[in-house]
Formats: sequence, structure tokens, C-alpha cells
Amino acid sequence: MNNQLTLKDAQKYQNLLATQFNEIARSLILSNEETWNMFLKQKESEVLDPVYLPIIKGVLFSKPAMSIKDYRDTLCAVIAQNKHCLMIPIFHSMTDGNLLPELVQHHSKITATILSA
Repeated sequence: MNNQLTLKDAQKYQNLLATQFNEIARSLILSNEETWNMFLKQKESEVLDPVYLPIIKGVLFSKPAMSIKDYRDTLCAVIAQNKHCLMIPIFHSMTDGNLLPELVQHHSKITATILSA
């Protein structure tokens, strides 16, 4: 795959996803496990492939299950297939649309980069 997404952008996105997750946990006064269970109970999470759940959990808990290069390649494949990151609608639902502005901006940037490759 001719990949234009940099490792730096993939790492930043990974960090922003974890930050959003932690902000949700903090605002609701929940543990990471409780927030993870809430994440999985969202209707939007039904489209997630169970194979990716350990990867997603690792990202959200800031304990990546794979190298940043492998994460970037997986992220690019998922976004190319679905035209967006499947975690954004889940977070949107969990926050009533109050996503971190930097996450929204970076998601738009990486999606455009991936889809134009």
C-alpha cells in the first residue's frame, strides 16, 4: 500500500483517541474498565470487528498491542474500507457530540490523507 500517513500522525491520532477516552472516564467518574464497557455497549460499536478489539483497547488504555507501524497500516486499511475511523461515531455518541476539537481536526486530516492516497 502506498502509504502517505506518517508514523508521527498515526502516533498523534493514537494519543488523541486515548485522551478522548480518558476525558470521558474522568467526566463520568468511571474507571477505564467501566468506560471500556460503556464504549462496547454503544450501538455504533456493533460494527467493530472483534478481531480489532484488543488493538482498540490497547490504544484507549495507552498500552498499544502492536508497533506504531503496524497500527498505522491497520488504521489506513480500516479508514480506506469504511471512509472514516469507526471509533469516532462511538465517541460522538458517548459525548453527545462534544469531541475534543483536536481529535476531530486530526481525524479529518488523516482521513483525507488516507483516502487521497
